[in-house]
Amino acid sequence: MYGLLSILQEKGNTLREPYSKHLDDGIIELRCKVGNNIIRVLYFFYYEGKIILTNGFVKKTQKTPPEEIRLAKERRTDYIERMG
Repeated sequence: MYGLLSILQEKGNTLREPYSKHLDDGIIELRCKVGNNIIRVLYFFYYEGKIILTNGFVKKTQKTPPEEIRLAKERRTDYIERMG
């Protein structure tokens, strides 16, 4: 996973599938396979290209669970409010 974070840092918003996929309203997932597990970390871009990781989970279904996307959006809203 750490290697993928380095690639994300280097490529920024130009990173695409199979490593990264836009989900909804600026929420993007970083895609990683660790052993038999499929790991997803949701993130968004903030001011001056900052990458903010919101939540991660082990993917067990074909589609990203809507509650994970909702959680990422809530955390993004909270982060932006706190950063003012």
